Amino acid sequence: MKVGVIGGGGGIAASLEAAGIAVIGCAAGEIAADPGFELVDAYEGFLEALDYPRRYVLDMPPGAAVDAVIDVAYQTMEPGDVVIDATASYWGDTLRRYRRMRHRSLFYQDVARLAVPDSVVLVASGDAKGLPLTTDVLEAWARPGKLRPVPGAGFAHYLAMLEAAATTARRQLAGELNQLVEAYPGEVDEAAKAAFCTELGPFDLGRAGWLLDDAVRLEAAVPLTAQAVMLGIGEALEAHRSTPPPPRGAFVHPDDIL
Repeated sequence: MKVGVIGGGGGIAASLEAAGIAVIGCAAGEIAADPGFELVDAYEGFLEALDYPRRYVLDMPPGAAVDAVIDVAYQTMEPGDVVIDATASYWGDTLRRYRRMRHRSLFYQDVARLAVPDSVVLVASGDAKGLPLTTDVLEAWARPGKLRPVPGAGFAHYLAMLEAAATTARRQLAGELNQLVEAYPGEVDEAAKAAFCTELGPFDLGRAGWLLDDAVRLEAAVPLTAQAVMLGIGEALEAHRSTPPPPRGAFVHPDDIL
């Protein structure tokens, strides 16, 4: 069971290897001088190094870099090959890439690790015909029983955005509960109070920064989430910390993506 990793700077290759998946990288990508796994000299080398249908995993920061790499790499892929997008990309960009790859009969899947009650699952979304082609890889990566395939491209990255917003809301709630613990008027030692407070750490907007604009455009009312996000931004500004969301393309309704 082998996959080709395109990029290699985000630690995904090490995670795949830890799951028992053989990794082959490409020296043409932005990787460390000695990544610790097999390399091919150029993207064409994947044609011989990987079994058909080939499975490729994207490992790079979100934004224009993903499109720049795809523009070059997908020219060497064959119909039926699968690209697994494990980046922190915006779901709208993922949909656009999926439909572009589909024109060349290539499968494009997005994956995201999401917290569920008492566990963490790996959600994979994409073309229903392509999902079975990566079940062995993703099942091993997720750990047995933790893979959740969902037909419909972009959904995994969309859920990841919602989870980021939920994390922001939970952080705001924890901060308010901390204040209530500290405000207890009885004779309780301050150190004892602190033991019942949650350590919040610095605020990181992340993917949650995309949600408010999307909610307006999708006509979804999210007042509690919106307030939590704005309060978090205010907290960061007071601490003189900028927390911009990751780069993304412009919002385009799925029905309008060619």
